[in-house]
Amino acid sequence: MQAKRAGATREHVPFLCPRGHRLEPGRVIVGWSPCVCPPCAARGRGLRGHRTYLCLTCKDEHVTTMCYLPYHVPTRGAAYRWP
Repeated sequence: MQAKRAGATREHVPFLCPRGHRLEPGRVIVGWSPCVCPPCAARGRGLRGHRTYLCLTCKDEHVTTMCYLPYHVPTRGAAYRWP
């Protein structure tokens, strides 16, 4: 039995992309995008950003879909929308 790390949290992992494709091994690229939007700013140091999920089925169809966790909320007056 593996000991649980103190303060460790489980992250919700999406099973489907926004277009309904299954995000399964070999069909998704998991990454990280630093960000200081309000949901990320509330996280601890070293966690200020989004876990990203790029659907490779969409990429094969020449469409880019990306899931961000936590959900990206642009700051008021931001010059850009996505991290």
